[in-house]
Amino acid sequence: MLYKEDLKRIISELKARRKWLDQELKSLPDGFLHIHRRGQKEYYSLRLPKGGNRKKERRKSISGDSNMIYALIRKRYILKALTIIDKDLSILERASEQYTEFDEYSVMKHFIDEHPNLQKAVLRNPALDDDWAQNYLQAEGLFEEDRTSLASDGTLMRSRGEIVIAEKLLQYKIPFRYEMKQIHPNIPYTPDFVIRRPRDGKIFYWEHFGDVNDQDYMRKNARKLEVYEEYGIVPWDNLIITYDTIDGGVNTPLIEAMIHAWLL
Repeated sequence: MLYKEDLKRIISELKARRKWLDQELKSLPDGFLHIHRRGQKEYYSLRLPKGGNRKKERRKSISGDSNMIYALIRKRYILKALTIIDKDLSILERASEQYTEFDEYSVMKHFIDEHPNLQKAVLRNPALDDDWAQNYLQAEGLFEEDRTSLASDGTLMRSRGEIVIAEKLLQYKIPFRYEMKQIHPNIPYTPDFVIRRPRDGKIFYWEHFGDVNDQDYMRKNARKLEVYEEYGIVPWDNLIITYDTIDGGVNTPLIEAMIHAWLL
């Protein structure tokens, strides 16, 4: 299971963000923004608290200095953000220390060590996933002539984006079906991928939309997503959606992030 690794990754990202904000904070001016309202008008001043060589608090009008005002507003945000990050880091670090893996091997390690001949009864059998991925009917008459790109497992696909997704799924040993025929009797659409999550067998659907500059194509895909939602296939639960970039490229790191977030 990768949940503990996810916690470590989030902690690392927060620490990096904290370091970046702390460096920015050092570049901002001393003091704090004070806002005074008189009637309908606001006046701004720089408040310098006592400390160091300052025996008492000082204030300086900066109403005409927009750069100073904006810098002090940014400073106010950073100070609040650093407080939140520190709290989050404390919570996440405790969670990472106390988190217990619950995959089959971690839970049953003592049993497996004592009874190695019974290991197959404990561990998920990858052969079941392989059998599921290979035994299905592929949709027919679906612009089959466009399936010109060959994935490393021998599956013909129609786009570079689909190839990238397939190769990442194969890399992580995640079983999938490509353009599976009739996922539901009342759904007239064929998703690019039907995926079986290895750790629990949950079924996911993955749509990759290519020509994002074609408005008619995108309208048709929007209707497809509406139909999916009617039958419980939704992005916040079991549907992954990715797109080509505007210039026709493929965002491989985003695809890999989707796999880590939903399928591992």
